[in-house]
Order: sequence, then C-alpha cells, then structure tokens
Amino acid sequence: MSEVQSLQERIQQQVMQSAQDFYADSLGGLKGQIQNERAQLESLMEQSPPQAQAQLQEMIDSYTEIESTLDQAASDQGLDDAVNDAAQQAQDAAGQAQQQAGQAAEQVQDTAGQAVGQVTDTAGQAVQGVQDTAGQVAGQAQDAAGQVTDQAGQAAQGVQDTAGQAAQQAQDAAGGAAQQAQDTAGQAADQAGQAAQQAQDAAGQDLNITDAARQKAEELGVDLSQVEGTGAGGRITVKDVTSAAN
Repeated sequence: MSEVQSLQERIQQQVMQSAQDFYADSLGGLKGQIQNERAQLESLMEQSPPQAQAQLQEMIDSYTEIESTLDQAASDQGLDDAVNDAAQQAQDAAGQAQQQAGQAAEQVQDTAGQAVGQVTDTAGQAVQGVQDTAGQVAGQAQDAAGQVTDQAGQAAQGVQDTAGQAAQQAQDAAGGAAQQAQDTAGQAADQAGQAAQQAQDAAGQDLNITDAARQKAEELGVDLSQVEGTGAGGRITVKDVTSAAN
C-alpha cells in the first residue's frame, strides 16, 4: 500500500510541476510582451502632441492593469519568481530582436548611402538598383518570416504532442496503481473476514464448555472434541467429562 501511494504521489507531483512550469512560462511571456509594448507606447507618447497624450496614457494604463492582473494570478499560484523569470527572458528576447532589427536597418541605410553615391554617375541606374535591392530584401524578409512561422508551428506541435503523451502515461500509471490498490485492499478484506469468522467459530466452541469441565478434562486427559454436552444448548459439563473418561 505504501509503494502504491508513493507512486501516486510522485505521478501527481510530476503532473503538477509540468502544469506549473507551463503556467509560469505562459504568464511570464505575456507579462514580458505587455511590458515591452507599454514601453513603446510610453516612448511614443513623449514624441506626441499634447492633445494625443491623454488617449495614449489611457492605453498605457490598460497595459498596467493587465500586468497587475497577471501578477495577481502568479501570486495566487505561488509562482511569482517563476513568472518574473519568464517575463525577463521574454524581455531579453525582445531586446535582442530589436537590436537585430536596428542592425539590419543600419545595414540598409549603409546600402542606401552607397546607392546614393552611385547616383552621381547615373541617376537612373542608381534608382533601378535601389528598387531591385529593396525588392530582394523584402522577398528575403518574407521568406525568413515564413520559415520562422513554420518552425514555431512545428515546435508548438512537438510540445503539445509531448505534453499529451506525458499526460496519457500519467493517467495510465495512475489507473494501474489504483487498480492494484483496489485488488490488494479486496484481498486484505477477505483475509480479515476469514480470520474474524475463524475467531468467532473458536469463541463459539469455547463458550459451550464450562471452566470446571475444561479443568476436569485437563486432569483426566479427555479430548473435549469427542465429548457430547448434555447441558443447556449442548454445553459440556463436568459430568459429561467424567462420563467420557469412564
């Protein structure tokens, strides 16, 4: 019974740990995305005219409320640190993406500068070259975005398949352990019932013999199982033991 309970507890702990990790990563990713987008709105508000700042502030406040709701959900589950770590990772990833985008933009500007230098020779050729380069860059960007989307879909499908298999294995193991526990409990109950019945039978036999008759039988060496009681309800008396001895 202790081994079955220990197995069930380990399975339950593994399932709960997986669920908590998934929950913390999901909340952390959302929190990190909200923080990045709120920062972008704040930067935009600083560059906006006064008549537009009030509306932008309302948008920023809505992001703040959503972030507070996520923090409360994490606190309710005791996952504050895990959610904050996931949010920090999401922010770092977004920062790297922005940095890479900035580098790409800088490279495009450098290319454009070179194209402008070539314009001094032939304006028409430079314009055509810029258009061709822009078209290639756009096509490559679209191809790269498509590949990233495909890889993300495959990764998500793999995670779902793995989670489904783990959940099914946990359910199968829990079901087998529960069945074993039921079978073991049933056997124990049957054995206890048989022992109780035997004890009742033995007690019933002892009640049909008086203490004096039992003592007399021990003195005379009489087997009480061979003595027929003549007392009330077939009770064996001293007289019955003496008669059997004679």
